[in-house]
Amino acid sequence: MKRSNTIVCLLLCAGCIVTGVISSIATTFLTEKAAPEITVARANTSDRVDGYLTCTAPIDAGIEALYVLDSSTGLLSAGVLSKSTRNFQAKYQGNVNMDLAKALKFVSSQSEKAAKRSSRTSRSKKNRNEEAEASAETLLPSEPRYIMTAGVHDMPGTGMRRPGASALYVTEVNTGLTLVYILPWSSAAHSSNTPVSEPIQAYAVDRFLIPMVTEEAVEEE
Repeated sequence: MKRSNTIVCLLLCAGCIVTGVISSIATTFLTEKAAPEITVARANTSDRVDGYLTCTAPIDAGIEALYVLDSSTGLLSAGVLSKSTRNFQAKYQGNVNMDLAKALKFVSSQSEKAAKRSSRTSRSKKNRNEEAEASAETLLPSEPRYIMTAGVHDMPGTGMRRPGASALYVTEVNTGLTLVYILPWSSAAHSSNTPVSEPIQAYAVDRFLIPMVTEEAVEEE
């Protein structure tokens, strides 16, 4: 009798253990099926000190580029680390000040054409403001003030050499102009660790800020 009771107790304990294991597995399975997929957000890094700005941005899947801008000279440098050696496999260099000067010249010519088409008979305060802005656009600031950030784009690219996965946005706050830079990229050169050295040129330009034209300058007109 005592032996029978022992056997019954052992069977009950074994049943409880099996039930617990099955319950745990079922709960885990249902939880994993019900849980939504988690999207991992990755933010670009950026920093600045004195007149120097730096940021990182993706250029290919799992690969980032480093950008460094010297505001005083306008020198813009970028680089991508090698996957097999302790150096930069791809290097790029350009000059934001030079690109800004070209952009200002273009914007100024467009303003002059618009001014010629407009009527000269009335010089309202609005007209004086517009003319002051147009004159300000012709001058490159003696001390450019830049802000810089980067983001992804969806421009297609095929072949051995294509646009990198991100665009760099450099805004000069005195003129309000934003210059856009996109690095040319070769995944084959990166895979084979072939050194690359290329210039950076502005891909696009547009105005997102109002130029810093003071009321005093407008009144002096």
